Amino acid sequence: MISAGEGRYSVRLQSHKIGEDRLIIITGGEEEHIGSATLIDAKGRLQTISKKGHKDHVVSERMANIIYDKTGKDLLVVCGIHIDNAGKEEIDILVDHAQICIDIFLRKSDETN
Repeated sequence: MISAGEGRYSVRLQSHKIGEDRLIIITGGEEEHIGSATLIDAKGRLQTISKKGHKDHVVSERMANIIYDKTGKDLLVVCGIHIDNAGKEEIDILVDHAQICIDIFLRKSDETN
């Protein structure tokens, strides 16, 4: 598991290789959950499903595109990060921590390939 941040600003990333594909799970904040799922295929087609009222798709889509641009492989990014009544600054911190996790994941992936 990869993590960035502490306490309510902690974000965690788990990665599972499924054949040549990847499942990426990004959770954190005060309450982990499943808020969105973004699938991107080898042709770059992106599909997202999201729970009503949740904004996790912003993270799952952004991170799916970043990983796809680097790997070109099919992947599913599941995201659930929550802080009660989060303001813009807090959301930005969580997104930054998700980005740090993705950067570490990609660096580790380069080292193992």
